[in-house]
Amino acid sequence: MSEHASPLRNLEALRARVSAHSNKVLQSHPTQFACKKGCSGCCASERSVNDLEFAALTQAFSTLDPAQKAQLEQNDLEGACPLLINEACALYEDRPLICRSHGLPIVMENRLDVCPLNFEGIDLAGLPDSDLLSVDTLTAILTVSNMLYCSENGGDPNRRRPVSALWAKRPQAG
Repeated sequence: MSEHASPLRNLEALRARVSAHSNKVLQSHPTQFACKKGCSGCCASERSVNDLEFAALTQAFSTLDPAQKAQLEQNDLEGACPLLINEACALYEDRPLICRSHGLPIVMENRLDVCPLNFEGIDLAGLPDSDLLSVDTLTAILTVSNMLYCSENGGDPNRRRPVSALWAKRPQAG
């Protein structure tokens, strides 16, 4: 690995591709999205992430001001995602890939799905394939990127950690 290459480079590249896809779909269907800041219906539970995404979240969490950190530390871990502050993600720019797919028309295990608030009255089967995000492909690329990250930086490619492990002093899923 080049000494100047970011250990998060593959995740950053994958995020950029998902963002470009998301922007294209939003531009193609501007009236079909109810998603906006404050809409946190898809954030109904805590997510677990692999070592690569945990490293990115750790880096982002370290940049928050003390008041934001304290507020996150007080969040109820039994409710919605603990990264929410006033129904908005405190680490939005660095949110996990699964969160980046919320609202978009997705295909997972050959099943087409979308947030029920989006694309109302639209036959999803009529959407062009270029508008669909394959969660299976996204997961496969993320898995390989995590394996590479773990081999280069140490870590366990099979480990998953809850996002609240950024601050919570509790056992981590392994």
